[in-house]
Amino acid sequence: MGIFDLGKGKKKTDDWNQARRAEPDVRGRLGLISLANGEKTILPREPQKEYRSNGATIPDWKLILMYRGERGYVGIGHADYVSAIEKLKAFAIDSDQTSLLIRELTAEEIKGLVEVQGKRDSYFPYVAELPQEIRDEIEATAKKAMQVFQIDEAADGKTMASEICSAVDRILSTQEIPSAYGDMADVAVALGVLFGQALCTGYGWSWKVFGNSEKETVFGVVSPEENFCNAPLLYLNRILSGQNIGLDGNNDNTVLLLYNMLENIDQRPEEKKYVPLA
Repeated sequence: MGIFDLGKGKKKTDDWNQARRAEPDVRGRLGLISLANGEKTILPREPQKEYRSNGATIPDWKLILMYRGERGYVGIGHADYVSAIEKLKAFAIDSDQTSLLIRELTAEEIKGLVEVQGKRDSYFPYVAELPQEIRDEIEATAKKAMQVFQIDEAADGKTMASEICSAVDRILSTQEIPSAYGDMADVAVALGVLFGQALCTGYGWSWKVFGNSEKETVFGVVSPEENFCNAPLLYLNRILSGQNIGLDGNNDNTVLLLYNMLENIDQRPEEKKYVPLA
């Protein structure tokens, strides 16, 4: 049977047959078993008794907690197996002498099992809070832009994004800019700030500075759990300057599409923090 001696006697109900059997990954004296959201899983009660590696016991076991999303599996942390299995008994829909059948867990339930967060280096070596003078300038720029583009200051994030998208469409089709701005770059700054504010209003993002070093930075917005970031001024400049080329070879106004795609983006974390979007 290879290096593992597997336990027997599992029940043959539909639930068991449709579940994923967690396969151990042995690294010396350490055994790893993974558990992800969105799938029924069969977990051993006591893997140290059930599994052997070349006839020897495996004393140390960890449960690796994974987020399962559209782009596959991403590790978010781990927990001591013995303590985790005790907590997981509350989620068991069936059991036998050697195993627990765990129901499909939500992403939040998976996160609740994490004892040690996964190590994730920042995509950007330098990340810092936004200086107050820049915050003041952002607020002033946003206030002026909302007046120029006739966006209600009380608008929700999606409404703001929709209005920004419409403004971009008008500018791209007519190549005319509001008289309040000197050139297209000024418009990109104004609409970029508004797009950042829309993400802050709608999804709880926040403004920060990030880059390769303290002297080489841009300012933009980051998601609530700081997994993702967007430099909205650069993003809007790319669209308005005709450089946001899609698969069809044309410049695409993706403002509203991107806004909608960023809803709950933190539930799909990557291996690194501050992953840039668009």
